[in-house]
Amino acid sequence: MISTNNPTSQNRLITARSLTGFLFSLFLLLSAGPVMGQTSQDISDFRNMRVSELSDDQIGQINDRLDEEGLTLQQAEQMAISRGMSSAEASRLRNRLRQYQSGQLSSSDGSNDRQPETTRAPADNNSFMVFLEDEDENMIEEAGIDWDRLTQRQRVTILDSLRRDNQSVQRIFGYNLFSQRSVSFAPSLSIPTPKNYQLGPGDEVVINIWGAAENRYNLTVGNDGTIDIPSIGPIQLNGYSIEEAEKRLIERLKSIYSGLGSTNNPNRNTYADVTVGKVRSISVTLMGEVKQPGTYTMPSLATVFNALYAAGGPNRNGTFRNIQIIRGNGVMDTLDIYDFLIDGDQSNNIRLQDQDIIKIDPFENRVDFSGEVKRSALFELKEDETLADLLRFSGGFTDKAYRARVNVRQITDRERRVQDVYLENFDQYVMNNGDQVNVGEVLDRYENRVEINGAVYRPGPYELKNGTTLFSLIERADGLKDDVFMNRALIVRERNNLELETIAVNLRNVMDDPAHYDIPLHKNDVIRISSIFDLRESYHVTIAGAVRDGQIFDYTDGMTLEDLVFKAGGFSESAAPYRIDVARRKTKKQDGERTNEIAETFEFSVNRDLSLSENDADFTLQPFDRVYVRRAPGYQEQQQVEITGQVMFPGTYTITRKNETIYDLIERAGGLTEDAFLGGANLQRTPENLAAGDSIETEEIAQFAMDQAGEEVDEGGLVEMTNRVAVDFEHIMSDNNSSDNLILVEGDEIHIPIERQTVTIRGGVLHQTHVRYEDGRKMRHYIAQSGGYSERALKNRAFVIYPNGEVDRSSKFLFFRSHPEIKPGSTIVIPVEDQQTQMDVRERIAIYSTIVSMAAIVATTVDRLNR
Repeated sequence: MISTNNPTSQNRLITARSLTGFLFSLFLLLSAGPVMGQTSQDISDFRNMRVSELSDDQIGQINDRLDEEGLTLQQAEQMAISRGMSSAEASRLRNRLRQYQSGQLSSSDGSNDRQPETTRAPADNNSFMVFLEDEDENMIEEAGIDWDRLTQRQRVTILDSLRRDNQSVQRIFGYNLFSQRSVSFAPSLSIPTPKNYQLGPGDEVVINIWGAAENRYNLTVGNDGTIDIPSIGPIQLNGYSIEEAEKRLIERLKSIYSGLGSTNNPNRNTYADVTVGKVRSISVTLMGEVKQPGTYTMPSLATVFNALYAAGGPNRNGTFRNIQIIRGNGVMDTLDIYDFLIDGDQSNNIRLQDQDIIKIDPFENRVDFSGEVKRSALFELKEDETLADLLRFSGGFTDKAYRARVNVRQITDRERRVQDVYLENFDQYVMNNGDQVNVGEVLDRYENRVEINGAVYRPGPYELKNGTTLFSLIERADGLKDDVFMNRALIVRERNNLELETIAVNLRNVMDDPAHYDIPLHKNDVIRISSIFDLRESYHVTIAGAVRDGQIFDYTDGMTLEDLVFKAGGFSESAAPYRIDVARRKTKKQDGERTNEIAETFEFSVNRDLSLSENDADFTLQPFDRVYVRRAPGYQEQQQVEITGQVMFPGTYTITRKNETIYDLIERAGGLTEDAFLGGANLQRTPENLAAGDSIETEEIAQFAMDQAGEEVDEGGLVEMTNRVAVDFEHIMSDNNSSDNLILVEGDEIHIPIERQTVTIRGGVLHQTHVRYEDGRKMRHYIAQSGGYSERALKNRAFVIYPNGEVDRSSKFLFFRSHPEIKPGSTIVIPVEDQQTQMDVRERIAIYSTIVSMAAIVATTVDRLNR
């Protein structure tokens, strides 16, 4: 009896009840409707249940039941196993439940419920979870392993071993030839019957007669090897080829068809031919090292490849080079599959006969060929085949292969050994079973290369010949460019210990007198010859202002102001060509001269059409000059503003005067409508036109967005009005000389709404909401409408945002507190106190203990000092 007074016992009782409930729910769930693919079996039979056939919806319902009962995936797995479900199926159930919880299930048939990797269970379980793929199950079945009787750890070890072994098998050259569904060797029955096909019992013989007489015979060769033609009698055809049978039948048909005769008979008026309709079936036996040995029934047109395809081909130990076809009591022929794989030759793919036996012996010599070859695999070699044959089977070397020598690792009777085989001995080196051949990669270096870069006409790598010098290499590079820097060149040389050294060369001396100053070059030398432009700062000039394409341009000697304006696309419409400023660096100073001047400036006038004049060359630009084309003083582009809402003619307007105001724009728009609510009117201004004082700031913090009024309150307590400028439109319309009557600028947007009938409450209240505006009501009325203050509300810091963007806050004088007036469309904001992290009891006890201990130490110290 379980004691319910013990908490542990209570937990166990709850778990037991939960497991029972989950089991009952699972039984009802699976019995409620047929599971896909299980309509013919008892779904409540946990022992024979297949989780892969459960739909995603059913997995979801099982997961919901787990959540209701508070069960873990591990408990659900243990429960399923206790009811007779195999460990493998229980693992799949747990895996699919985990995938459902992580949202990974993508199909209702459970096709994604298997994972290719072997993974560990969660940290609370020391066992291993093993997820199988179809290929894993096939390997386990072929190996004859009783999977359900293994522990989880044994499963991990065995599955890893099987997978490694399978990877090794997949490297056998030709192993997958007969297992790939895309490569079919099924015999074609729609082609004409070969003339050398030998008839036998079960074949259908079709005789067509046309001409002076017409008839058709469909006759089957009987067990006695004959066909029976009406009015003629039985004719023996067993063992005859089609060609022979045709001659024999026509000869017998002449007795009833007189027009049949030889081709040179002038009285011939009747013709006949003989074909095979349905071919007979034959039995072929495959034995030895074959994936699926046994006796197969096949069409009589089947070949050796057809039979091998039906049986899956040789297994991992079977030979591919010496497949025997036994007919009667002896070997009729042998098949080398490599002839087909390497050369596409099927000459030995003979047609089978009834009772033929295909025998596949174990391989005798298999070699591992890897590295820089085109086809890396395990190859089977015959007794007299060499490394050259192995290289042919692999398709040859890759372009990066080191071909001079290969490394062969062999297995002797006692140990291993390594042997180097050189290219000239490839056709003589006979391979042994178990040899491993690796082809390395050629070194990433050159044996005879030098390189020249820089101011030569053809830079790049060159061959190092006997006697190559710096002068001769420059000549092979088609010589030096005109902008070459002649005072110095550099040779970077690689020493014997691979360290680099730099050798400086006077290039002028080498080119003028190579007999005395030329330098012999070594392997891997790199010569750097510079241009005069490489050794100085890039020269450029800059133009900006009223031009079409102001930017930085490369400097050229003799460039004038007109040339630079021309490169910049000419003047813009706003340009004042009579006022162009040029700023020039101060680069040259007298020795010891001290001055505050850092640049020179010049002022010029240029023809607007950039026409040439006699004075064009009077002033030329210098490197790093900066040119500024000024705008004409009286030029002004149109500036537009927009007014929307309750005016007679809302829309976009162009500013006509520099001092046009808000009042002027409202008047131009036809004035206000009867529904206009000036208390909620607002002005939006682009950020670049906002002054520093146009935004409204407050120290209060509210962690929410003011959707109603269009503001945002950040965590620092700054209410950003984005582009809104707070102005009093009622004051503007009553007095157009008011300071609120701002002068309009480009991009201003004025919106005059209809009167809002609500008040918004945000922040530290129990229910943030919108309530109906009531004239004369105070702030506390609207706060009460939202449920009152919350626990963390900062009541004394409440403030109001009016529809026009203005802000007013609560204030206190002595013992008196005043709250802002509430207008239609207002937003009341109650800031909220930052939530402090609360200390638990243990932390408080620890702090109090530390304080008491410190106090005791201080008291003891003071007492000792007093003594």
